[in-house]
Order: sequence, then structure tokens, then C-alpha cells
Amino acid sequence: MAEGILGTGVSGLLASQRALSTASNNIANVNTEGYSRQRVNLVPNPPQASGFGFIGSGVTISGIERIYDESLTLQVRNSTSGYNQLNEFNALASQVDNLLADSNAGLMPSLQSFFNAVQDVANDPSSMPARQVLLSEASTLEDRFGYLDQRLNDIRNGINTQIKNSVTDINSLTSAIADMNRQISNASTTGGGEPNDLLDRRDVLIEKLAEKLSVTTVTQQDGTVNVFTGSGQALVSGLDARPLTPIQNVYDPEKMDIGYVLGSNTLNITDQLTGGSLGGALDFRSRILDSAQNALGHLAVGLTEKFNAQHRAGMDLNGNLGGDFFKPLGSTAPEVLAHKNNSGLPTAQIDVAVTNVNAFTTSDYVLERNGAGYTLTRLSDNTDFTLTSFPGGLETVDGLTFSLASGSIADGDRFLVRPSRDGAAGFGLAISNPAQIAAAVPVRTGSSLGNTGESRINSGSVVDTSIYDGDSYTIHMVGATVADADGVIGTINENIGTNNALEYQLVINGTIVYSQNEAAAALPDKTALAAAINDDVAITGVRAYVDTANDVLYLANEPQTSLPINVTEQLVDTNTPSLALDATDSIAGYFGSSLTGVSSTNSITYNGAADSYLVIDSSSNVETSGGYVPGSSITFNGIQATIDGQANLGDSFDVDPNSGGVSDNRNALSLANLQTQLTLNGNTTSFEGAYSQLVVDVGSKTHQAEINSEAQLGLLNQAIDAREAKSGVNLDEEAADMIRFQQAYQASAQVIATADTLFKTLIDAVGG
Repeated sequence: MAEGILGTGVSGLLASQRALSTASNNIANVNTEGYSRQRVNLVPNPPQASGFGFIGSGVTISGIERIYDESLTLQVRNSTSGYNQLNEFNALASQVDNLLADSNAGLMPSLQSFFNAVQDVANDPSSMPARQVLLSEASTLEDRFGYLDQRLNDIRNGINTQIKNSVTDINSLTSAIADMNRQISNASTTGGGEPNDLLDRRDVLIEKLAEKLSVTTVTQQDGTVNVFTGSGQALVSGLDARPLTPIQNVYDPEKMDIGYVLGSNTLNITDQLTGGSLGGALDFRSRILDSAQNALGHLAVGLTEKFNAQHRAGMDLNGNLGGDFFKPLGSTAPEVLAHKNNSGLPTAQIDVAVTNVNAFTTSDYVLERNGAGYTLTRLSDNTDFTLTSFPGGLETVDGLTFSLASGSIADGDRFLVRPSRDGAAGFGLAISNPAQIAAAVPVRTGSSLGNTGESRINSGSVVDTSIYDGDSYTIHMVGATVADADGVIGTINENIGTNNALEYQLVINGTIVYSQNEAAAALPDKTALAAAINDDVAITGVRAYVDTANDVLYLANEPQTSLPINVTEQLVDTNTPSLALDATDSIAGYFGSSLTGVSSTNSITYNGAADSYLVIDSSSNVETSGGYVPGSSITFNGIQATIDGQANLGDSFDVDPNSGGVSDNRNALSLANLQTQLTLNGNTTSFEGAYSQLVVDVGSKTHQAEINSEAQLGLLNQAIDAREAKSGVNLDEEAADMIRFQQAYQASAQVIATADTLFKTLIDAVGG
């Protein structure tokens, strides 16, 4: 009886002692990171059988339980990864947002000041101070482009450093997790229970790993945990850790990527990593940094190409055609990077030039050979273009012209094309002399004082300096005819008989300008026909012009008048004019009349309005001709002029070199107008609009990341609170347990004391 009481009391005493120790351990670790509250689980000892039933034999400890919920831990881990990704993305994006949108450091103030200076030159083109200010503002704009590009490069270099440091931290954590797996496996084998403190420490390590990147875990039967990246690469497998390593990008050695070491091979898994601060940095680099630097370079290339093209169309103070105002970028900014595994020998050199700024985009491209074909992929939307002329000829896609300069491309070879990445870095001023600013237009236009129509010519411009010829030109407003002469047309066919002196006569405005008897040879060409007409200009008031290139004869009034031109073709008998012609007598007239003995006369009237134009140089050479459409442009020898309104036959306009155009501001006005013209992105936006789009795009993504980061932080805190409610130490509860276990301990001690008293009483009774 005493032994049973003593045993029961001792078991209760030991159980209460273990419970007190566990509670005190909980209290001691109330602030320990990742600590999960522990609890002593008690079960009754097996009862002892007796003749009258079973008698309880006390209590025993079944185990020390770790109060843990795996689903809550998973929520905390996932929320940790998501929050750190968004927070890192937001922190990095805010740097770019603050840089581009800054009212002082951003590009917009410099861009506006530059075009204000262009306008000042347009207001006073002969002012040297205004020209000097323009060069100064252009230099400031150059500095601003360079500063922004350098700052973006600094951030890019920071990403490279962050990748290296993150890979080091990740490898350290995975090694620690693998070591913890080993300790847990050994402890589980030898300790007869779960090593709760080791499990907590491993969870803390995994959570710290989740701060770097998204991970998943799988628990094995031996208590170890395998850890994988979000896309499935094993970082920890049992007792082994598989390291990551920073590697150079396959195209750009200055870009740091992440490799996965698998035996003797290293796989590039950069695009497969998500979550955590590392995932946030990689996401920022691809979604913000690359696109922002491309957009900035795109603006630099667009501004350079458009401004240079207009500047070359002008004339400077020295009377010279304008040169490049900015350093040309269209042929140098596109960067082509070969994949490191390309096998073509000799190594291919691919040239890419910006040939159409309007169609030019901010995207990067990948050029790849597949068998005998070549495919260009636009990376912004993964659109594929099949190249049919490349590499044997030129191929143009999105305003970029591709050509193979040298070398060979093997099947499977790939090239990364970055058309605008270096645009901002290369942006710079090409002139230093303010007199070289081409504010004037090299040509002047004028209307003849004798014009009778209502048409007007604009001031004219040079649109292609490569073929510009600074001669004096006259644009004649004329009427197109169907006249023809080739040595056969105009041959008289006579039925020998009644008539024997047939003659073809061409009559203009009542005057015979040309006659041809049946013995004479037909006119050989339109030039001879025009010469015949022009012999009588003083009488008829009509001049003929021939554009031999287009094979058209035109007529015009000379001097100018609004009167129509009447042309009559007739077949007559010069011997007996009163005698009727034979019905079979015929001739094909030079102005298209089919004359016969039955119908021997035909008249054609060209009304006073001109339907065509003809451009003649100072040597009377015809440069071009064509149909006149009011308001349409007439282009020749790199010059363009526009005539609008009704023009009469014979009206003319002069296009001459602009000698002494010191005060001419026409090209300066055109340069200033570039500020608001929609010249980029398929003629949908201006220079300032393109930069504003960049600022808005970065700002909206940054703002969205900030909102998402705050929301994710709320989810993380909720998950942490839920886990703490389940696994965290509550000091009030632990204090209550301490009192309860202390009382149980004291009661058990009293049971032992009672058993001792009973035992002594029994000894005394037996001894007495």
C-alpha cells in the first residue's frame, strides 16, 4: 500500500517537475526568433490489477509536444517571400521614378529649355547670343542624357552586386539547412523523440531563405526537409546543399545572371527565379530598368535623327548647307551581341541601322538562324518576323535595317539586338560654332507677277541634302496633251486619183504653226513637234514643253492668260481647196485626231486651268513633271515645294538658291516645331510626350508596387499573428501553468511525505 502511494507520488512529482521545466523554457524563449511553444503530454501509468479491481499507478510523460501548424508556417513563408519581392521592387523602382521625375535632375526641364532656345533663334536668326545660348542648352541636354544614363548604369551595377551577395547568402543558408537536417536526423534516431528546438531553428533558416527567393519544402520520412526553388530546382536534398553561382549573361558579359550547379554543368535559371528580394531585383531589372534605359535611348536616337535631318535641310550663316547638329546615332546606337555558344566561323558581324525613326520601337530583339531560315523576335511582345532577304540582302523590321557585314551564321546561332540601350550614352553635340546653326532654308520661292490664277507657292524646303542641287528652277503650270510623234504618226495616206496635193495642218489659236505635205517625212519625235509649235509663240501665245523622261508634251499660255488653248488638226487639198477629199484619204494627227476625207478637221480645247506642272532648270532642262493636285507637294533634286489653289495655263513659280539669307528663320521654325510634332512611336507621340510616357510608366509601376507591398505586408502580419496565436509563447498562460504545475508538484510532494509517515508508523508498530 505504501509502495503504491509512494510510486504514485513520485510519478506525479517528476511529471510536475518536467512540466515546470517546460513552462520555464517557454518563458525563457518568449523572445527567441522562430521558437514554438512546447507542452508536456501526460498519460496515466498502466493500472495494477488486484482481486477487487485495478488500482492506478500514477502518471508518465508521453512526450514533449511542439505546438506547430505547418499550414500557418507555410503562409508565413509564402507571405515573407511575396513581401520581400514587392518591397525590393518598390525600393529599386522608386530610385528610377525619383530620378526621372525630378524637376531638376530629370530630362524634361533640359528638353524644354533646349527647344525654348531653338525658338529664340527662330525669333532672331541673326543674333549670335541667341545662337550661343542654343549651343549651351544643347550641351546641357547632352549632360542630362549622360547623367541619367550613368545613374541607370549605376543601379544596374548595383543589381549585379546584389545578385552576387544574394547568391552567397542563399548558399550559406542552404548549407546551414542541410547541416540542420543532419542534426535533426541524428537526434531523431538517438533521442527517441522530435528535437523541437532544432526543428524551430531549421524553420527559421528556411524563412530567411524565403526572404531571398520563393521556396517550397518537402519533408522526408527521416525528418529531413528537401528545399526547392519556386520553379523546382533542388537547393537542399537531404543532407546535401546544391549551390547557386553568379554567372555572366550568355549575350552580355557585363550582365550578371544566376546559375544552378548540376554536376559539371551550370544551368542559367535567372528567368525561373521568383519571390524574395532576389526575385524583386530581377523583376525590377527586366520590367523597369531595361525598359527605362531603352526608352531613354530611344528618345535620344529619335531626337538626334529628326533634329539632324531638319538641320541638314537648312543653311547656316556662312551660306553652307546645315550639317549634323547632334552626333549621329542611328547607325551606331544599335548594339548586336552574339550568344557565347555561337559556332559560326568566322564570327558573324551584323550591322543594324535605324533607317525609320517613326517605326523605331524601344524593344530588344533576338535574331536566330533555324535551319536555312532566319527569325527575328521582338522581345517586348514575343512577335516573330521571318527574314526573307537577310543575310543575302537588306531586311527592314520596325525601322531597323539588318545586314550581314562579314562572317557566317551557323544553324542555331543567336544574336541579341539592343537598338536603343546605348542611345543616351552616345548623345552629344556635333557643332561648336554658333554660325553653323542652320536657321535658314537654302531655297526661296516666288510667283511670277504675270500669273492669272489664284494659286500660291509655299516657301519651299530641302528634304534630301544628298541629292540637293542649288540651281534656279521654274515651275510651269501647264496642260498635259496626248500629242505624239515618232516618224510614223503624221504620215498622209492618199487614194491616188482626184487629189494629189494633200497637206496636214496644225492650227493653234487660229494660226497654222505646222504644215506637212504628203511628200514630207513625218516628225521624228515630240521635241520636233514642240519646236514647230514654239516657232510661232509670238503669234499664238502658246508654248510647248516636252518632258522626254515621261514622254509627255505640255502646252502653256505665254504670256500668262486665263484663256483656253484651241488646237485644230486638218487635212486639206492645197491645189483645189474647194474640191472634196476622197473618203479613203487619211492621216493620224499629232494631237490624236483621226482625219479622213469624210472627217478632215478636228478641234481640241484646253481650258485655261492647268492640270499639270513642269520643272525646268536654268539650262532649260526638264527636271520633272506630273499632274497638278492643289496642295500636293512637288519634289525634285532634293527640293520640295507646295502649290495650292487654282493655277492657269502659263502660270509659273521660281525656286532659287537663298543667297544672303542671314535673317531667314524658316528652318529654325521647322526645328522649333519638332518639339510638338508627333515623330516617335509610329507618329503617335512627341519627344516630350515620349519622355512623359516613360515617367508615367515607371511611376505607375512604382505606385502599384508600393500598394502591393503594403497589402502583402498586411497579409504577412496576419500570417505571423495567426502563427503566434498558435505557436507563440503567452506569458500569462505560462504563468498560470507555472502556478498549476507548482501546486501539483507540492501536492505530489505531500503524497510522498504521507507515504513516508505511513511507512514509519508501520515500522514503529512492527518494531514495538
